[in-house]
Amino acid sequence: MGDRLAGGQGTVGTPKPIRTVGSYWPYAPTLFDYIRRAMPQNAPQSLSDEDVYAVSAFILNLNGLVGADAILDAKSLAAVKMPNRDSFVGDARPDVKR
Repeated sequence: MGDRLAGGQGTVGTPKPIRTVGSYWPYAPTLFDYIRRAMPQNAPQSLSDEDVYAVSAFILNLNGLVGADAILDAKSLAAVKMPNRDSFVGDARPDVKR
């Protein structure tokens, strides 16, 4: 299957994980950063902050993480508790700065 934006909750620890924003990503502000830098495909970095927050809210709503009427800003986006937040661990490789 292709890339997905939603679904996959509860599959990350299984043999066939479905990695989506709602199942894999540990922090919601990362979504803002990704959308800000990558969208729209034909004109990256051209969306206003308000548009990026709206797209972020839409994707988080698809994953059941915010309500359909959610209005996000920097503070409310950072407060979204992503399902996989506590499942990431530090990188113990000696060449990685911590």
